[in-house]
Amino acid sequence: MILYISALSVITSPFSFLILLICFFSLFFLISLAKGLLVLFIFSNNQLLVLLIFIIVSFISFSFISALIIMVSFLLLISVFFFF
Repeated sequence: MILYISALSVITSPFSFLILLICFFSLFFLISLAKGLLVLFIFSNNQLLVLLIFIIVSFISFSFISALIIMVSFLLLISVFFFF
C-alpha cells in the first residue's frame, strides 16, 4: 500500500507541477495583456472597439488555458489507470 501511494505521488507530481506552471504563466500573460489594452483604452478614441477586442482576446485566452489544464488533467487520469 505504501509503495502504491508513493508511486502515485511520483506520477502525479510532474502533472501537478505542469498545471501550476500553466496557471502561473497564464496569469502573467493575462496581466500583460490587460496592461497593454488599458493603455490602448485610455488613448483610443473608439473605446467600444478596444473593449470588444479585450473581451474577445480574454475569452480566447481563458478557453486556451482551460483546455491546457483539462488536457494535462486527462493525461494524469490516463497515466494513473495505465500504470496501476
